[in-house]
Amino acid sequence: MTEHKKSQSSIWSADRKITARAFELRAAQELQSLLREEISILPATLSDQIKPFQIGVRALFDDLAKAGTTPIELNLTLQRYTGATGYQMALGLDGSHRYRLDGSVDDPVSDDNREHARKIALGRFEKMRRKKANPEPDDRSVSPLPEPARPARKVLTINRRSGT
Repeated sequence: MTEHKKSQSSIWSADRKITARAFELRAAQELQSLLREEISILPATLSDQIKPFQIGVRALFDDLAKAGTTPIELNLTLQRYTGATGYQMALGLDGSHRYRLDGSVDDPVSDDNREHARKIALGRFEKMRRKKANPEPDDRSVSPLPEPARPARKVLTINRRSGT
């Protein structure tokens, strides 16, 4: 097995725990703020493990939504959290399971869901690698290009003697 294959497969190791980063934590807090009850599996600190939701969680969140929370607002917030790279990584781990809202273990993540989550995460990692390799210049660090010189105008001269 090549070194690349080893390192790539180890990111999906079953004993690995994916913990919340700042983005996942903010998304979890935003989701929690829309609900009447505290959800124990949402990360509350940066060291908390991300645990994939049970299938059908959207309907459960509809029932737990605070008055005045629109379905669109709830859906967008849920998508922000579950679409985060950390959540996708947690789904993609070998042997990963889904969790009920009370924290108890539910069904294993299906092979299709696991592979889909891995594709998403790996695609994002590749995009980050390309961006690091070819950083886009920011407007402050690059001096503006000089304006292209305009071609000189042809000057019409008239020879007074000949009239041409």
